[in-house]
Amino acid sequence: MRRILLAGALLVGVAAVAAAQSSSEARAAAVVDEMMNAMGGQESWEKMRYLRFDWVVERDGKEAAHVRHLWDRYQGHYRLEWTSREGTKLAALFNVNTRSGRVLVNGEPARDEDEQKYLDQAYGRFINDSYWLLMPWKLKDPGVKLEYAGETQLDGQSYDLIHVSFAQVGLTPGDHYWAYVNRRTRLMERWAYFLQSYEGTPAVEKATPWQWQSWADVGGGLHLAREKVRVGENMRIYFPLLEVLPGVEPTAFESFESPMPGPPPAGE
Repeated sequence: MRRILLAGALLVGVAAVAAAQSSSEARAAAVVDEMMNAMGGQESWEKMRYLRFDWVVERDGKEAAHVRHLWDRYQGHYRLEWTSREGTKLAALFNVNTRSGRVLVNGEPARDEDEQKYLDQAYGRFINDSYWLLMPWKLKDPGVKLEYAGETQLDGQSYDLIHVSFAQVGLTPGDHYWAYVNRRTRLMERWAYFLQSYEGTPAVEKATPWQWQSWADVGGGLHLAREKVRVGENMRIYFPLLEVLPGVEPTAFESFESPMPGPPPAGE
């Protein structure tokens, strides 16, 4: 009889935990749905095909990185132009689905033995830089796990806190994020991340916070945050050029001779 009672208690406990998890996931999903509606709705996201943006890092008022992106989201075609930390000028035409393509190094075709290395770097830039821009739109992707982490107050504003983790997807599946969704605007106005490279147990108190601000319609009703500012630091990541394009010449993805849409970075 004791074994039967113990087994019954264990089943009830497991069921209660499962119900709590299901409730947490459902509430998180509902908050994300409201946020996506505030950002223009799923229809705006689905209609967005060509996206042009510059990803810029600024530390202590000085530009530390400037990466130019052009994306055909329907076909996976991508164009990327950036300068390495060593000062090497790089340009890549590739497909994010196949990760194959071509690279220029200081204006010359990459050597065969180096090309894949640079293509891998280009794909990593696509993953990293686009996530800084599009993360709120990626929260319903396969493999993303959402949990409602409660309500919190910051600077007199109320936020729904969503814990984001991953089921072995992406380049860094051990990362954890906390999304702060303003209960009034329904926009994500802050994120905090605990990267898989960090030591210790992931927790929001140990995570690195950034403000997401300067939300705007960038074309077709799609709303994105143009600026991210690290809390307590003189550092920001911003997008001086950011727009959904109605169309792009196919040669922009086929030939380095075809210009990248938009102005070049200052000084070039």
